[in-house]
Amino acid sequence: MSEEKLIEMLEKNPKKGHSLLIETYGGYVYAVVADKLRDLCSNEDIEDCVSDIFVELFTGIHSYDRSKGTLKAYISVIAKRVAINTYNSTAYRRNNTISTDSDEAVILKTAENPCDDLDKKAFRQRLWEIVDSLGEPDSKIIVWQYFYGLKLSDIAEKMVMSVGAVQKRSVRARKRIKQILEKEYGKVNCYE
Repeated sequence: MSEEKLIEMLEKNPKKGHSLLIETYGGYVYAVVADKLRDLCSNEDIEDCVSDIFVELFTGIHSYDRSKGTLKAYISVIAKRVAINTYNSTAYRRNNTISTDSDEAVILKTAENPCDDLDKKAFRQRLWEIVDSLGEPDSKIIVWQYFYGLKLSDIAEKMVMSVGAVQKRSVRARKRIKQILEKEYGKVNCYE
């Protein structure tokens, strides 16, 4: 079914449209969520997150703007945001530790050295904390620019700022991030 017909169905017959939305994008949303949560959450947590995403889609589908991208892109943005929020809240609740006796213990995938994977995961978590600590609007600009891949002009429009102002804030925010990371980790390549 085409996106246009699916959107039309959501508008005309929301119940049937919601069923078709799940049927069409359920696997995709599950894959996005599993990719973000598989190292920390159980399958049940992943399924709960997928359900939360579809609830948000159903209640907020009226805010989807066709001129800003495809329905799949809209779903992807929501799925990634909810998955990241779930990851952060779960990690916070668990203090990033899981008992090895627990059914939820995770076997890390690694080619050679498990410490490398742990270091990367800790680094990514710390990077998110630093970005979040930048405050608004800088954290939002960095997330939109690097996580969602939005152009500076699109960010400027969303933030009701000039492109130049967004660019300056982005440059300053990246410098602050790099300074903090270098202070904590030594010389780092912030563009990996």
